[in-house]
Amino acid sequence: MKKLPNSVKWLIILLVLVGMGWMMWKVNDRASRVEMPAPDNTFGIYRATDSNS
Repeated sequence: MKKLPNSVKWLIILLVLVGMGWMMWKVNDRASRVEMPAPDNTFGIYRATDSNS
């Protein structure tokens, strides 16, 4: 890596960042289409909101 010109190093960094962004976009796109199940209240950690307060 020491003998590569700075422009090539920046090009590699840019390509890696673009690749990571593309993968993040694909994961987010797929996750947004998955239907989430209702919360499981087995341990009673979810509190019901009181509409009168």
